[in-house]
Amino acid sequence: MGFGIHHFVCNIDQNLVCPICSAVLEDAVLTPCGHSFCFSCLETWLARPGTNTCPECRSRVAPKEARPIHSVRNLINCLNVTCKNSERGCSTVMRLEKLKTHLESCGYTPVECAGCGVTVNKIELAGHQIGCAGIAEVVNNDIPEGPYARSSYRSSAMQSELACRVVSLELQMKRMKRDLESAEAKNKTMERDLKKTKDELQEKRNQLLEQQFVDFDPDYEYGYAPHTINKLSNFISRFLLRKPSYVDRNRIFSAIKRCYEHYSRPGQFPDDAHMLIATANASNWFTDNQKVHFQLWMRNIARITANSCGQSAHVSNANQGTLLSI
Repeated sequence: MGFGIHHFVCNIDQNLVCPICSAVLEDAVLTPCGHSFCFSCLETWLARPGTNTCPECRSRVAPKEARPIHSVRNLINCLNVTCKNSERGCSTVMRLEKLKTHLESCGYTPVECAGCGVTVNKIELAGHQIGCAGIAEVVNNDIPEGPYARSSYRSSAMQSELACRVVSLELQMKRMKRDLESAEAKNKTMERDLKKTKDELQEKRNQLLEQQFVDFDPDYEYGYAPHTINKLSNFISRFLLRKPSYVDRNRIFSAIKRCYEHYSRPGQFPDDAHMLIATANASNWFTDNQKVHFQLWMRNIARITANSCGQSAHVSNANQGTLLSI
């Protein structure tokens, strides 16, 4: 038989449920036809006279052909479950692989009083037995005669009562310790979830701020018109060290390259285009290889600018000479 689904804290995938017992797979095994069952369920099924087929597809299956699914077993053992005594008051949550150890010491395990036959929690047994009428009747019938014997018996009874109280207190302390550990584990989980939620909210906030204060169209082909050069340069400078998540790095690089190739041919490079390439090179948006292109382009721009300035100076000197000769 498998593990009861109602004991698991999380929702159970149907692939982890045994088709025979409708419970979570216990010691999962796989048949040659590809179906999984509890080991004991399949063994019981195949042990029936004249039954040697898969319960799912009726393919022929021999008892020794089923193989353990260790990955599924490990997965199920790591799932969180509640104690089987949760209906009796135990609130401990643990991994399935620790359930057996927990049940050995669980204070809410049902036990039967030997004096009256009433079933109580293990943690309450000591207190119940102190006031149990059945035990008191047996004790009164067995009290020896004589003052010395009665005094000795009362002393022994008091020691037994104290021992019962000590055991009861120890069990209560263990239960409180387990509850505290469980609460600490839940607090850590909640802290992790809270941090994750805060990070997600901050990311959403950043995206909203980016979209609110910047008029940027990710699908627009920047670099064709002069006014888009200045717009793209301002956008990069606003988020110089943190590229927005919705921006395609390669698309922006292509726009800058298109701008450079368009304006470098006539021989005179506008300041806006120069500023765009310098801003892109100063940002952390682009790869090292792309930045190498920016640096080469800026050196070419500097050379174009120097040549342009030299030609302007030469023309100015020639004009001055003409005026002097006149």
